[in-house]
This record gives sequence, structure tokens and C-alpha cells, in this order.
Amino acid sequence: MEQSYKKKIHLVRIFAIIGFLAAMAYTPRLWISNTGFPSIPRFDFITIPQYPWDYLFTFSFIVLLVLFIFKPKRYIGVLITLLYFYLAMVDQNRLQPYFYQSILLILIVSYLRKSRKNTTIILHCLMFVFIATYFWSGIHKLNANFNVQWMHALTKHFAFIPESIRQIFTYLVGVIETLMGVFLLFNKTRKFAVIGIVFMHITIILTLFWLGYGFNVVPWNVQNILSVIVLFWTYKSTVTYDIFKQFYNFKKTIVLFIVFLLPFSNLFGFWDHLLSFSFFSSKLNYYYVEILDDDLYKRMPDNITKHVQKFNGRRILYLNTWAGAVNEALLFPEDRVAIKVNKYIKTFAKNPNQKGLTKMVEYNHDLLNAINNAK
Repeated sequence: MEQSYKKKIHLVRIFAIIGFLAAMAYTPRLWISNTGFPSIPRFDFITIPQYPWDYLFTFSFIVLLVLFIFKPKRYIGVLITLLYFYLAMVDQNRLQPYFYQSILLILIVSYLRKSRKNTTIILHCLMFVFIATYFWSGIHKLNANFNVQWMHALTKHFAFIPESIRQIFTYLVGVIETLMGVFLLFNKTRKFAVIGIVFMHITIILTLFWLGYGFNVVPWNVQNILSVIVLFWTYKSTVTYDIFKQFYNFKKTIVLFIVFLLPFSNLFGFWDHLLSFSFFSSKLNYYYVEILDDDLYKRMPDNITKHVQKFNGRRILYLNTWAGAVNEALLFPEDRVAIKVNKYIKTFAKNPNQKGLTKMVEYNHDLLNAINNAK
């Protein structure tokens, strides 16, 4: 059994590293400075490394990831985690969920030791990450804005399906995904959950290729399919909730705190949405910046103004569009990040502190607000 568990752990480690490297390859400009989109440090005192240091840090990080495939030593895994933490503090847009999840898995695997007890603990900790992913992803979808946006999307693309069926499916999406996470806990339901999760990810991948965008999350979806199959398909619980109870120790407490308690605090506004597994939940705040001042617009560089859209004389810069075009990844969806991007735009004005230069507008809840206002 111990060897079987170790094989599962090693495979999940390889999937995490390859998934991370694949996502990095698709988002190369996210990992260097001065690429046409501002780096947004978590704290103002953090200095953004410039050439050649930004390249050196990224190259070192890639080398460590590759090395960890062949030499899974604790110190390498910890170095990877610490360097990622630094890179993410330099630019919060690197806290994309597909990177964050892989780093959690790498850190957990770093503490694998040659004993049955430790191997079981590490396996369970890896399972915590995926159980939490689907449980919280479903919970976060149980909100009015998700129902409105999901129903709107289904009506737009699948109008031939009866409205009653579309409505029922919309209300069940979050419930079903939550149950997938819960069902991974029990022998009788575990394989049903795995099949449902695999089907969901395959559907997401096919949808992304059909829509023609969002390819940066394809490696993540493939990684999760493989990891869930490896971890859960043949696993048999010896007692109920053994994933939580067996060999319970400090390591399990830390992982449970990160993947369950911190995401729970998100419900009260204390932890970031994406770090709480709030995926496609429609809860996130997306912003555009309207350029109000003519002189500011003239002073802005061409590599920014080319992303500005003009509507009825208004100059609108969608931050996700801009970030996606440059970094191949959306803006990290926290208010503090959007505020700093808006502040960066103002630096091109003669007087950045002048009032009325720009207006920042949150638009992801427009459809729900319109419906509520019409009542």
C-alpha cells in the first residue's frame, strides 16, 4: 500500500510541475517586468526587479521546477515555494489559481518521507486540496449573479433548450459541483465524483476551444483530470472520514487551514476570491477605466492606448482585455489590484494627483443590477 501511495504522490507532483510549466509557457510576459502591463506588487515597499534580474529570477524558478521532477528533495520544494511567493508579491497577477494550486501541491509533496505514516499523511493532504477545490468552487457559485450570468450565457448559446431546463440546470450547477467535492470522501460515491469531475473538465476544455479563448487554463484542467483519477479512483477508505482522521497531525492542520478555513473567511471578505477556489462564480469584480482627461490620453503610450475602446466619445480601457492581450492572463480580480492599475495610468498625466483624470467602474454585476433595478 505504501508503494502504491508513493506512486500516486509522485505522479501528482509531476502533473503539478508540468502543468505549471505549460501555463508559464503560455504566459511568458507575465513573468518579466516592463512588458506593456504594469507589475502590481502586494505592498508598496516591494521593489520590482528590472532586467536582467527579472529574467534571472524566472530562469532560476524554471530550473528549480525541472530539477524537482528528477530530484524531489524537500529543500528544492521549499525553495520553489519561497521563490514563487516572492514573484507573486512582486506581481499579484501571478497568483492565478492554476499556479497557486500547483504550488500548494509541490509544497505538500516536499514533505514526503520514507514511512507508511508520513506517506499516508501526504496523500491525504493532496486529497484535501482537490476536495476543497470542488467543494468551495461549488459553494461560491450559489449566488444571484452567477444564476443571472449563467442563464444569460445558456440562453445566448443554447436557446433551443427549453427555458425551464436551462433554469433548473443553472440552479443545480453549484450544488452538483459542491457534491462532487463531498462525494470524494466516501467509498460508495467516490468513483461517481471522479467521473463527474472528469466530465466537467473535458466539457470546459471543449468549450474553451469552441469559444477560441481561455487556453491558458487548458493545462490546469488536464492536470486536474489526471490528478483526481490517480488520487481517488482506486483509493479505499478503511474507516469513515479516514482522510481527515487517520494519522492526524500538524501538517494536516496547516493544509486544512489553507484550503478550508481561509476560503471560508472569503465569505466574509477576508481572503482573496481565487485563492478561495471561487472559479467562474460571477462573484469577482471586473473593472474598466474611463479616460476622462484629453491631455492624459495624449500622453499615454501607444502600447496602452491601442487597447482603449471608444464608445460614443468615451474612452474605455477594460483591464481584463489589456491584461489578457499582454500577459495572456486576466487581471487578478481584487479591488486593490485594479486601484493600483488605475493609479499607474494616472502617472502619465502632468499632475497624477489631479482630480477627474479617470473613472474606475466595476461592471461584472451590471446585468444583475439592471434586473434588480427593473423590478
